[in-house]
Amino acid sequence: MNTPIIKNVSRALKATVDFVMPIVCVDCGSEGSFLCASCLANAPKLPINSCMKCAEHTAEHVRLCGDCATLPPPLDRLVPIYRYGGPVRSAVHALKYRHITAIAPTMAQPMSQASFARRAKLDCVAPTPMHADRLRERGYNQAALLAQNVADNLQLRYIEDALTKTRPTPSQVELTRQERAFSLKNAFVANYDFDDAHVLLIDDVCTTGNTLMNCAAALKRAGARRVSAVVFAKELINAESVGETS
Repeated sequence: MNTPIIKNVSRALKATVDFVMPIVCVDCGSEGSFLCASCLANAPKLPINSCMKCAEHTAEHVRLCGDCATLPPPLDRLVPIYRYGGPVRSAVHALKYRHITAIAPTMAQPMSQASFARRAKLDCVAPTPMHADRLRERGYNQAALLAQNVADNLQLRYIEDALTKTRPTPSQVELTRQERAFSLKNAFVANYDFDDAHVLLIDDVCTTGNTLMNCAAALKRAGARRVSAVVFAKELINAESVGETS
């Protein structure tokens, strides 16, 4: 059977499911929103003080953690919206694993409203890519769904195929921090000349940041002047004894 026809039917079915699906909070089940205000109010908080490049906890008034100050990463700025856990985790899993793609605009809204995204001089928006095998398996790239909505909200150019993941890599959840860094090295290439552009990368969740850092490196090899990232959630590595925002 013709593969494009199968893909078109799959998209149509997904759109139909999204249309008829009742709008209920993916965490508490209350009606009216895919992620209700009450659940978000009880979500784990981000640290008051964090590194501008990796978003990990830092001492008060310190803009860069020791690692990023010693060896500056290719990513110029990382802005997480929520700390990963609780209802935020439910939203990420709903989009990524439960195929509730209709939640993407709800998740993208606060990402678009981040003060950094509003005031920074950005040229375009790009999602972190999936390898072709994983994309065929899942049927969509959750980062691309978020990035499209963020780009529309910010009225910026959206480049879905800005990057390609050249080889499959093991699930990052199953790897140590060192194994994650090694597995993703040189796994991404940029598809265009980004000629002095400030690119905004979008992803759903960030843990070690290796995916974002390697994507940023590929974009800078292709001429990007700056690469920043906004993610819906950040899973903190140094989560113990972290001060929280109010």
